[in-house]
Amino acid sequence: MSADCPALAELAERQGQLCIAGEDFKTGQTLMKTILAPGLKMRMLGIAGWFSTNILGNRDGEVLDDPESFKSKEVSKAGVLDTILQKDVYPDLYKDLYHKIRINYYPPRGDAKEGWDNIDIFGWLGYPMQIKIDFLCRDSILAAPVVLDVALCLDLAQRSGRKGIQEWMSFYFKAPHIAEGHVQENDLFIQHMRLKNTLRIFGGEDPITHVSENFEDI
Repeated sequence: MSADCPALAELAERQGQLCIAGEDFKTGQTLMKTILAPGLKMRMLGIAGWFSTNILGNRDGEVLDDPESFKSKEVSKAGVLDTILQKDVYPDLYKDLYHKIRINYYPPRGDAKEGWDNIDIFGWLGYPMQIKIDFLCRDSILAAPVVLDVALCLDLAQRSGRKGIQEWMSFYFKAPHIAEGHVQENDLFIQHMRLKNTLRIFGGEDPITHVSENFEDI
C-alpha cells in the first residue's frame, strides 16, 4: 500500500525520475480469476457465486491470518471481478453475484499454496452449473519472474523518458495504479495487449490490431 499515495504519484510526475505501476503481484488465485472471468463474460454466462479460499503456510500466510492484515488483500482480490464483469452493464448476469474470499494459514504447507475456487454459474434459461478449480502452486516460483519483469519494465520506462503512473504494466498487479479519471482495467487479455503494444512502441514498431487486411478499402 506504500505506493498508493496521491502525493507520491504527483511527485513521480513532477520530478520525472520515478515510475510507479501497482500493488500486490497477480500470481495465484487472482490470476485465475482474471483469466476465467473475461471468458465467462464473453460467452454471456451468468455467475451466481464465487467462493475462494487459499491455504498457505509461509510468512505471507501467517501475516494474512490476522483479520486486520487481510483487509487490504481482500480489497485487491475482490475488486478484479467487479471491474471485469461490469455488473451495471450486465445486471441480469452479475448483479447478484456473491463473492467470498478466505485465506487460511496452515504451517505444514510451507511455500506451497493451494487456491481452491467454487464458481456457481448459469447458462441459457438460467440452467445452473458449477466450475471447480484447485490450483496447487508455489508462491515464490510464481512471483520471482514477475519481480524480474516489473524491474525490467520500470527500468525501460525510465530510460524511455516515461514518468509517473505506468498503466501499461497493469498486467502484473492485482491493484494496478491508474491516472486520475481513468478506469481500472483487470481483464488479463486486455492488459496483455496493452503491455505488448506499449513494448512495441518503445521498440519503434506499430501497435498490433486484429482488424483484417480485407477491411482496408472499406
